[in-house]
Amino acid sequence: MWSSQTGETAVPSRRMPDGATVESARRRFTGKRADTVLKLSRATLDVLREVGYQDLTLQAVAAQAGLARATAYTYFSSKEHLVADVYWRRLAGAHLGDDKSTTPLNRVISVLRGLALIVADEPQLAHAVTVTMNSADPDVELLRLQIARFIHKLIAESVGDTADGETVVLLELVYTGAMVRAGVGGMSYRDVADQLEAAARRILA
Repeated sequence: MWSSQTGETAVPSRRMPDGATVESARRRFTGKRADTVLKLSRATLDVLREVGYQDLTLQAVAAQAGLARATAYTYFSSKEHLVADVYWRRLAGAHLGDDKSTTPLNRVISVLRGLALIVADEPQLAHAVTVTMNSADPDVELLRLQIARFIHKLIAESVGDTADGETVVLLELVYTGAMVRAGVGGMSYRDVADQLEAAARRILA
């Protein structure tokens, strides 16, 4: 959570600093295919709330979405891939860092707090993402890299031209460490958001 594509996208792709395009899944989808992926994403949240990550299966998600099991496997290689994609869609759709009118400090605080609170109100999803993002599934690895680049971009843009690259890396490291702590139950995500704000104020003082 902290960090072969052809066809068509349900979530708009974003351009990374190195020119790579971030996409929401192995392939990009539009039209009916995008609707199908969206149904699977929503069903994933429903199944997680009902049975938790351990008992989550692609078959159960497909059934919840009113789709055939084979349809789920058409889009996702594993339940880990599915959960990672759900998190990525939520992250990419959160519109973090959109306010460019305020100070760099306030922008950084807004971005860090927003990132920390993405799954704060959904403990089952938070647990699933924590487990999933350590997966060796190649599709998860791809999404993990895309998520890391996306977060780097958000933080770098929020800092702006007023700080060097080391400051951006330091903020990233603070964020990553705080999210790991929350993921293992050492701190609530809301407490993490408060700690990240305090860290940003000190780093950018």
